[in-house]
Amino acid sequence: MKFLKPIMIFTVLFSLGNCAELFSSKEDNNNDQVILALLAGTRCPSTTVTTPTNGTRFDFANCSGDANLALSGSGFQASNVTLSGGLVGTSNNSTIVTNASSLSNSGGNKKASIEIVYQLNAASSSISAILPSTTSFAGPGFSLLPTTAQKLVDGTASAFGGAAATWGSSVGQDKTLCLEVHQEGAGAHIFGWQGACSTIDRGSYNFEEEDVVVSLGGDRIALRINGATIKSLTIYNQSIGTAGSFQ
Repeated sequence: MKFLKPIMIFTVLFSLGNCAELFSSKEDNNNDQVILALLAGTRCPSTTVTTPTNGTRFDFANCSGDANLALSGSGFQASNVTLSGGLVGTSNNSTIVTNASSLSNSGGNKKASIEIVYQLNAASSSISAILPSTTSFAGPGFSLLPTTAQKLVDGTASAFGGAAATWGSSVGQDKTLCLEVHQEGAGAHIFGWQGACSTIDRGSYNFEEEDVVVSLGGDRIALRINGATIKSLTIYNQSIGTAGSFQ
């Protein structure tokens, strides 16, 4: 019998090892299922749009689950934002930026085009829409304030030199803007419209400035959300505007 003891001990240890591996496998599977369940309930709905050009609309008003997970699953990096009837930010440190290139042309000079539906929550609120942006939020874009929009150059806002952007206060009510930036010559043509991109006159801008001196080193879309709620964001993969010295 003595010679059987080592065999019996080995058999028991082997069985215990298999059990441990089985339990570990079951635990890993359970963890995977939990993660998949969490991700399935954490999302921001998106739809394809075709007017006036092709693009993708992200419906932040109907995101579900954790804000960071929902935005990550939709292709954004987020910081200091929450979900409450939209994407809510409380300061200039509340940001989102796309994970991948979001330009509205496939070659040549850079172009970026978006539609944004938002609500400013106070007279001191603002939104910086940077397009195209680097991952560090540098580039041209727009500073959206309660009664106006201004051009934005690497974080510094100033009035448009061409057509100005003014309107009644947008505090506490939804506002829709169609915004576009084209690389032209040594700088940028920054312009936009009040209203949805699907309804505007593509050949006439409500506010604009040409030959803005700025580096266009990025290819993302980025937002700084200071005391505001973003209801939806549409990113177009084809440019919209048809007037001006386009290249």
